[in-house]
Amino acid sequence: MPEIELIAIDGDAGLPRVPDGPTALTFLEQNADAVDLILLDVQFDIEPERLLPLGPNFTERQTRRFQGVAILRELRQKYSHLPVVLLTSVEDLSLVDLATEVAGESMTYFFGTEDLDALRIHINSALAEARLELEEEGILWGADSHMRSLRRRLAVVSRGPLPVVLEGETGTGKSFLAERFIHRNSGRTGQFVAVDLSTIPDDLVSSTLFGSVRGAYTGSVEDRRGVFQLAHRGTLFLDEIQNVSPENQRQLLHVLQERRVRPLGSNREIEVDVKVVVASNTPLVDAVREGRFRRDLYMRLSPATRTVLPPLRDRPEDIQFLIKRFVASSLEHPEIQVLHGELVEALGLKANTELGLTVGHRNRSSGDHIELIFAKPTWKRLIGHSWPGNLRELSMVIHNIVSFTLVGAVDAVHSGLHLESVRFQVDPVLVSELLASSKGLGADDRTVEEDFDQCMVQLEADESLNAVAKNVERQYFLSLFQRTEGDFEAMANLLLGDTARSRAIRLRFNQLGLKVRELRS
Repeated sequence: MPEIELIAIDGDAGLPRVPDGPTALTFLEQNADAVDLILLDVQFDIEPERLLPLGPNFTERQTRRFQGVAILRELRQKYSHLPVVLLTSVEDLSLVDLATEVAGESMTYFFGTEDLDALRIHINSALAEARLELEEEGILWGADSHMRSLRRRLAVVSRGPLPVVLEGETGTGKSFLAERFIHRNSGRTGQFVAVDLSTIPDDLVSSTLFGSVRGAYTGSVEDRRGVFQLAHRGTLFLDEIQNVSPENQRQLLHVLQERRVRPLGSNREIEVDVKVVVASNTPLVDAVREGRFRRDLYMRLSPATRTVLPPLRDRPEDIQFLIKRFVASSLEHPEIQVLHGELVEALGLKANTELGLTVGHRNRSSGDHIELIFAKPTWKRLIGHSWPGNLRELSMVIHNIVSFTLVGAVDAVHSGLHLESVRFQVDPVLVSELLASSKGLGADDRTVEEDFDQCMVQLEADESLNAVAKNVERQYFLSLFQRTEGDFEAMANLLLGDTARSRAIRLRFNQLGLKVRELRS
């Protein structure tokens, strides 16, 4: 195993370790890039003035007992990229209850034994997750902590026979993850079958799910297998499950309980072995409370496996990465391939020339790939868009940008124009029109103003006003980094009126837990 750099935050002053939260945070301000993993104790017997606040309703004794959770909150806010192993020798359910809000964060583990092998396993798992690629087998996970946590969770619930519940707004990628990740990691040999229940008339849902025999209804001229039979020993994805009628919910509950289906019009049942994945664009528990969804069916669907896909507006750190990947992957579409082929031929480039993007005109192309040039204001509009249609909308917008840009270049070639540059300007009017088409589709639809002094932030309650202010500052610095393409001199000029003070901006990034190296990637 390669050598790793650990930092242990432990309340035992007799050990050569960081003794408390404030000392650890000060250390990380200067050395976060050199740390691979943090070992964090839970109980701290230290002076009161060295304790980080746990909450207004906690006594000093409780704050000492669960000081590790208070430190963990700070680490997650400022250094979310660092894996943490939270150590405790006390089996205490109250710790789990207290830390629910942070236990689900990516790369956070609870350790309840002094067994060294168990500790080694936890460290290895945390480091392995920290090394995960942003993209895996076509799935764009990104670096967002919510997606890392979701990735870990899905890797677990994909295995075994229990159903999986996926929730999230339209366009967040529920069906894609069901097929490309859950099914592939389930170990099942059968096929993946997907059904969008919102597109099926209610009187046909039963026959679609469970099959039918000839003569079961008007027009039924032959036996028909339902999707449960088609997905035998495989995975069945039921999208928009919240739209199923009470009667069909009853039948679905029976199948999940008995693992047998009875085709419509038949007097015999057929055994099925299916990994069921259901999806809803609204919380199913709300439908249960409102009486629109059976409580027993909800419990049978195993709410413990419920996984919520975050909307794209909650993944600001991933927007640049996703745009670049969608531009590059647009070459997988046949119509883009044709345009790309004509342009490559006209420019005398190799057939496998890639497609990329550049913001502004500072960098000159090496000529080994075709570049789409986004003016800075245009790029800011893309980054600041709220994407109410989520990944689906972003993918379509980028596809259209690539299509229109390449069509303009190819039309110029067809008209007899001789092109020499491999850089093609993206029409800012086109981008504005594409983004305007989704305006008003979501209640949270917002766009960031093009002025650098304005930035949309999300306020979150915290233990102190200082913590709230730092969270707001972190969001603004991240937005500023994106809009200036990581130009620290430009940021220094905007914030301090002096380009020579860029080092101060870099230091503040480090203090806020923003890793420049990861942001540039």
